[in-house]
This record gives sequence, C-alpha cells and structure tokens, in this order.
Amino acid sequence: MKEKGILSRFGIVLLILLALVLILPSVRIDLASGIKASTQASVRVEHIQNFARSAEMDVQLLSADDPAYQQIANVLSGLTCVKRFNQRYSSYSHEYPVDSVTVSYYDADENNRLLVTVYSDGTAIVNSQFVKIKTPKGGAEEVYRQLVEIVK
Repeated sequence: MKEKGILSRFGIVLLILLALVLILPSVRIDLASGIKASTQASVRVEHIQNFARSAEMDVQLLSADDPAYQQIANVLSGLTCVKRFNQRYSSYSHEYPVDSVTVSYYDADENNRLLVTVYSDGTAIVNSQFVKIKTPKGGAEEVYRQLVEIVK
C-alpha cells in the first residue's frame, strides 16, 4: 500500500518537473535572430518629463551598414532577456522624469521584427513584454547607458 503512495507522489513530482522544463525555456527572448532578420532600425531617445508629454525626443533611422546600427546590434544581440510574468503594462508607472531608448528593427519589407525599449530606471520591454535583462556588466541600466553612448 505504501508503494502506491510513493509512486503517485513520484509521478506528480515528475509531471511538475516536466512542466517546468517545457515552460522555462519559452520565457527567454531571442533578440539575436530578430536583429539578424532585419535590414534597418530606428532609434528613439526620449526624455519624458511627465505622463502627459515628452519634452525632448531624438529619432534616427539607421541602415544595416551604418556603424551605429552594428554597435547597437552587438549590444542587443549579447543580451539575455527573460520574460517577467508578474508585471503588466497597464499597472506599470515610472517615477518622472525618466529617459528611454527605443530600438525598432524592420525587415526589407518594412515589417516590424523587434521592438526593444530600455528605460534609465532599469525597466526593459521587448515586443510589449516586460523582461529582465542580464549582461556580464549589469542589467538594463547598463544597457541603457551603452545605447545612449552609441546614439549621441
């Protein structure tokens, strides 16, 4: 009788582990393939004073042969992004003022392939999904600083 209890518990644990193995890899976002499939990018740098208006905005269109495009692609391709399940866009708010860099990647037909926004406060969004960014040198704040240096 005890053997059936042990086997059923083992079966439940095995099912939970299998579910975790299937779910966890899908929470990673592959930026490199989206960048590789793109031929141009637009970069928007914003300084947002408050919720109602943006005080300053700088927009640049970069082609794949532009050195700034390559530098940005190198920074973003090396990132590890993991989806955050506990954060919803509608409930998120910034402490103002806040700065951000948004990079939109497009293919030859001008279809949007990838949209990455990194805020100075350490928040990152990829294709409308909040993500946690991991880099060898830090997180989203470091990525923000690197992107701002490139587009200056």
